[in-house]
Amino acid sequence: MPDNKNFAYRIEIIDECLRNRFRKWTLQNLIDAVNDKLMERYGKTAGKRTIQDDLKFMKEEKEAPIEKRKDGAITYFFYSDVNYSLKNLPIKDEEIGFLNDAINILRQVNDFKLIQDVDEIVNKLQNTVNTNIENGPSIIQFEKHTTAIGTEYIDDIFSAIKDKCALRITYQSFNANESMQFIFHPYLLKEYRNRWFVIGRQEASNKITNLALDRIKAIKNSNSQYVPNDLFDPETYFNNLIGVSMPEGETIQQIDIRVAAKQAPYIRTKPIHHTQEVIKEYAKGDILIRVWLINNYELRSVLQSFGCDLEVLKPASLRESLIETFQNAMECYR
Repeated sequence: MPDNKNFAYRIEIIDECLRNRFRKWTLQNLIDAVNDKLMERYGKTAGKRTIQDDLKFMKEEKEAPIEKRKDGAITYFFYSDVNYSLKNLPIKDEEIGFLNDAINILRQVNDFKLIQDVDEIVNKLQNTVNTNIENGPSIIQFEKHTTAIGTEYIDDIFSAIKDKCALRITYQSFNANESMQFIFHPYLLKEYRNRWFVIGRQEASNKITNLALDRIKAIKNSNSQYVPNDLFDPETYFNNLIGVSMPEGETIQQIDIRVAAKQAPYIRTKPIHHTQEVIKEYAKGDILIRVWLINNYELRSVLQSFGCDLEVLKPASLRESLIETFQNAMECYR
């Protein structure tokens, strides 16, 4: 099968055209119809050879009843079976097996309740699969976490973001003696280490606010007009961040870390961050790595978890912070 993201959509368009028997379809007509819709969705077009290959695939691989008819010098394409459509093809046993695998994975990933529409779709797929394929032992398992407090709010927040609705949230941070209530405009749900957060802004604020779902006491819909997100780009906001907290005034820094030889293979195969690069290899097996990150609580927690196997060389401020943390830890064990 051709491997590009437009392929399935092109096939769908060609199938729709050939099912329309009130029009005669030349190759150029098909090319024009496909390209009109490709341009609208993807901003690009397909060439003559591509559409010819698509027709060949439909006929040879999908056994579509595509026929040609000549009218003078013009050749037309059509379905010889007036009731045929690629959308009516039955699912093959192999494809049902793939669906079964996908559903099992989806069920493991989503420990929290799926939103109703998605849950219904998954149930329908699973019912179809179970009637065709025998269940077997698990062949893939994910790490199981305890269900975090606050995940019951995911559906409501997801819907609010999707429908662009403001929320009235009752919230109590770990440091507060009492809860507080405010209007919140949610923009993004974010998971980090099995904890869920919602990023947005409070009413009449131009600052990004990060709320932990396990500290939310209640959520209600608000009549306040929703304020669209003009504060950050969700696709790039976390590019140089571990976790979710963004300390005010912090910027991206070059962080150089010496990794002990015994830990080096693990750091190579599972990098601390996607910006990680190996700068130097030492004779005894140690390596020097560099990452470009914002210095926040989550980063320091990750670095501390490696103990003496990781040594931050710079920046000095991060190095001093870790030294202080380890010295305080030593005092606890004296």
